Amino acid sequence: MLSYGLRQSLEQCNSLPSLPTAVLRVIELAKDPESSIQQIVATLGTDPALSVRVLSLANTVYFTRTAPVEELHQAVSRIGVERTLSMALGCSLISATDNRRLPGMDLERYWQRSLICALSAKSLAETLGLESEGGALYTASLLQDIGMLALYALDAERYRPLLENAMDHGALIDAERECYALDHAEVGAWLAARWNLPQRTIEWIAHSHAELTSATSREAQARNCLIASGRLADAWLEGEAALSVAIASLESYFGLNTPDMISKIMSLQEQLPSVAALYEVSVPQPLDANQLMFEAKLLLAEKNARLQQDLWRQQQEIEALRRQQEALNHQARVDPLTNLYNRRYMEQRLDSLFQQARAHRESLSLVFIDLDRFKDINDEFGHTIGDEVLKGFATILADMLKGDNLAGRYGGEEFIVVLPEADSEMACQRVSDIRRQLEGKVLAHARGVPIRVTASYGIASMEGGEQFTDVDELIETADQCMYRSKRLGSSRVIAVTSPTSEVGA
Repeated sequence: MLSYGLRQSLEQCNSLPSLPTAVLRVIELAKDPESSIQQIVATLGTDPALSVRVLSLANTVYFTRTAPVEELHQAVSRIGVERTLSMALGCSLISATDNRRLPGMDLERYWQRSLICALSAKSLAETLGLESEGGALYTASLLQDIGMLALYALDAERYRPLLENAMDHGALIDAERECYALDHAEVGAWLAARWNLPQRTIEWIAHSHAELTSATSREAQARNCLIASGRLADAWLEGEAALSVAIASLESYFGLNTPDMISKIMSLQEQLPSVAALYEVSVPQPLDANQLMFEAKLLLAEKNARLQQDLWRQQQEIEALRRQQEALNHQARVDPLTNLYNRRYMEQRLDSLFQQARAHRESLSLVFIDLDRFKDINDEFGHTIGDEVLKGFATILADMLKGDNLAGRYGGEEFIVVLPEADSEMACQRVSDIRRQLEGKVLAHARGVPIRVTASYGIASMEGGEQFTDVDELIETADQCMYRSKRLGSSRVIAVTSPTSEVGA
């Protein structure tokens, strides 16, 4: 919003862009729904130079139908009131500005950009089925940068350096906002309101630097046409490479693919010379359609390459996350010293296997194992040797128990083994194998002495899915069997098939 001070300065400035009386009257008539084309024609007739240009516009390829028009009334009827208004505005403003009054400002480029904006906005509107808004968009787009002329006229000393130092239109807008706390679009809207232009035109000019939106309403779509026209015009004047980038950024908003956009631009380029001649504006360097298509294909190839690279990077990130998750899951399940399953995971798996065995009336055996006199090893040789013994025994269990059988460290020197579908006889045989392997193997060396250990075993077997009311009872029974085995001496096995039965080995 214009500050009070800036508004006052603008109102008191006598060198702002101005319009002749005839044009101001055309604006007034264009807004009045009761006015007639004859009134507009009569007003235009007071300005012979402007009348000639309106006639010329009506006879350009842009509006050609079957036969040329020779009367001003026919010309206004052919091109419409909005285009007549935009023609009057543009020609009057161009005539009123020259490089002598605005030194340091590239007026040729300014008006080239304005004309390209006007043609582009109207063409985009037609693409979206907004033909009825095309004329008004042409006018608003033609005038969208009029605030630049106003700021220069008001404050040339500060504004000229901004123009000269700005690398592009976006940089100029940023510099204006830093210097004035607004940009030329807001000043242009104020000037349009002063000229009594339609409110819609004023609002479009004010929002010409806004961001594009995924619009659905006609008003928002029309505003997109004006915003996009500025981007296209800047890129058009930069050349094929810049224009290919702009086209790619606009495709999704207007439902056009790159070839269709290029076709529209080349069609506008054909129309531009005749329209520019009416405004007495030079034509910019022509675009090469083949080069433009080449740049577009190159941009697409670069985009695809970036997408492939992004896809590869995402796959790598997903794989890294997967490995990290696996590592976390492993840490949550496994005892870090022995690399066997930990107590928490073993109890979870045992509960699941117990319920399965109960449901299908299958056998399930649980073995508790406690290494004999392990405390003496720690006390005599230290915990490092004790850890070696634990890891050595864990290796025996891991090597001997495959398939569905599970082994884990329950705590300290206690281990458990879960044997699905194994009855008491099978469990005793498996424990006998473990026992033989353990007693025949050196688990560690300390001070030149080989260290062997024995273990006490407790087995609780559920046969036919019965005998035990729940998994806690199965665990408690196996644990008690192991402790009874330990009290009876080293390297013993006690097995039961119910909480009350007992088999010794």
